[in-house]
Amino acid sequence: MDRRLSVLIADDEPIIRHRVCMMIGNAFCVDEVDRAETARQASADGYDAIVLDIVFPDGNGIDICREIKQRDPYCTVVISSSMESVDAWNDAFRAGADGYLEKRELLNLDPRKIVLMIENLVERNRLKRRTEELTKRQAELLSILSHDVRAPFQVLLGTIELLRKGQMPPDVADKVETLHRCAGDQLAFINSLLEFLRLESGMAGLRRIAVDMNLPVNQTLQGLRVLAEQKSISLEARLEDELPEVFADLARISQLIHNLVTNAIKFTQPGGSIVVTSRRTAYSGMEGVELAVADTGIGIKPEDRERVFQRFGRSTAEGTQGERGTGLGLSICREIVQLHGGTLWIDDGATGGTTMRAWFPVMTAPESDECRTVGCAHIDPRPRAATG
Repeated sequence: MDRRLSVLIADDEPIIRHRVCMMIGNAFCVDEVDRAETARQASADGYDAIVLDIVFPDGNGIDICREIKQRDPYCTVVISSSMESVDAWNDAFRAGADGYLEKRELLNLDPRKIVLMIENLVERNRLKRRTEELTKRQAELLSILSHDVRAPFQVLLGTIELLRKGQMPPDVADKVETLHRCAGDQLAFINSLLEFLRLESGMAGLRRIAVDMNLPVNQTLQGLRVLAEQKSISLEARLEDELPEVFADLARISQLIHNLVTNAIKFTQPGGSIVVTSRRTAYSGMEGVELAVADTGIGIKPEDRERVFQRFGRSTAEGTQGERGTGLGLSICREIVQLHGGTLWIDDGATGGTTMRAWFPVMTAPESDECRTVGCAHIDPRPRAATG
């Protein structure tokens, strides 16, 4: 710790206060009070931690704890009580207490353990405060980027569209087309960056429903066939029937498939092919569904295979028509898969090219908003799934 922490001991028993002060007084700056109302008033002075009894002649420590946490959720409160019932524990933690020590246990503990417990709880709350403040600043930054950075490009593109519809000399028309392409590329980069930041920060969340994974595959490929046909690329789906349902965010899965297939189109030569497959798999005893996008394109060099998943990480190769990506598409894909508790990895294609594989565990419905956002534990099936 950078300084000695300030600790308030609130207990109506003088022997308890004296004993606790003796145990931790060398490590902390300690004050003590003996009544509920005094504890309530003193707690507003900004102590780092408060060791609080439950029963006072003039009030209840649980109520005081609740008031403290409502005023400052990051203040550390440890309940110290002779009440050893489970109900007392439950009431304390429901009121927001960070810890609970029975007085019998407290008086017999090594003082160093009490000091370490208080220091660790204080540090945990400090880190929680910093994390939530950072999340708030990220949300503010995303809001600024969404409005003040993206909006001008949308206006610019609208203006260029009007110019494209008018009559102009060929050399001017070429310059307008170049301007339109550059502005579109920049807006696409901004949108990808905002999307990646939302996913990485956890602010995007997931709206999960039971999904047959063949549904987003079919829906997404329907809109991408024109793009593939423009490069004379065959786009085919080979989907296994009666897949187990995955509890997933349908929009995010569609976004994943869209990114993987458009990436495959970018790096596949005219006349090549792309095959999207689905299949039921089980890894480490857990049932799941694998989606794969296999192309006959130029492939990804071994030294590039981890870099392409990193933010702003690009393959050293260009698209077959000179296309360059934002360096965020596969980063977004990995974030989406990991939010669902799965894994995304790269295999060599069976006939050249690249195969991207995304595996998702079959899950029951989340029970809380936190589960809905974070997903289940990350599982890596790659050691047992090297071949199709």
